[in-house]
Amino acid sequence: MDENLRFIALVEALKEQGQVADYVQLAATLGTNKAGISDIKAGRKKISIELLRRMKLSYPATNVEWVIMGVGEMFAVREQPQNTQDEPLIERIIEQAKEIGRLEQRIKELEQRLEKTAGDVSTGNTANVG
Repeated sequence: MDENLRFIALVEALKEQGQVADYVQLAATLGTNKAGISDIKAGRKKISIELLRRMKLSYPATNVEWVIMGVGEMFAVREQPQNTQDEPLIERIIEQAKEIGRLEQRIKELEQRLEKTAGDVSTGNTANVG
């Protein structure tokens, strides 16, 4: 099986999974047109590295090495992240959430101060122009 046939097999698997509706949607996602996908399917055109790159970016679970070389599985096996790797990220997210809360509170205070200042301004003393 050559890379074009593996690419089409991958597309068909994505369709079965409901990730791709049809060639039109796939072509739009990959930045090409339906004719380009049809040309690959018919063997009139070889799949490009750029198209494979877009496929990997759009559908991260796809295994482009399988498409190119026929090595491995159609979909990359994802390892479960270890909690120790996620802890610094979670701590950072918590700190950022706290900072967002502080900034939101500061914005409210400044808006209240601005409203109070604007209300204190007397419009009776403005210059009469005209």
